Amino acid sequence: MDSPAVEAIMSTDLVTIGPDATAADAAALMLETGVNSVLVVDGGRLTGLITATDFVSLVHENDPEDETPVDAFMTHDVVTVGPDDTVEELAEPTAHGYTHLPVTTGDDELIGMVSSTDLTAFLSKAQ
Repeated sequence: MDSPAVEAIMSTDLVTIGPDATAADAAALMLETGVNSVLVVDGGRLTGLITATDFVSLVHENDPEDETPVDAFMTHDVVTVGPDDTVEELAEPTAHGYTHLPVTTGDDELIGMVSSTDLTAFLSKAQ
């Protein structure tokens, strides 16, 4: 079986927030939408990623109702994949514990997201 491109399995219904939003804004958005990660986007460009794990750290270190901007606790060096990468190429980042891989173009324009849930769903259908 040929390994399909990431574009075939990525999600395009993305939950995003601006870098100046507060932690409380991001938490409310995650709860409202039921997602485990929020992509931080500025002018259509990916600038960061906030996951549930980031909130655990924030709550541990701060008052969760404070006005901390998401830029202060988001992951800045986000590992991304391209739309033409293959599902097989996802093995390396997922083996290193990455559960959310934003899909970006060559100039960092955000176009999708591949989560471990997307990958699991794809693999279960392929069986």
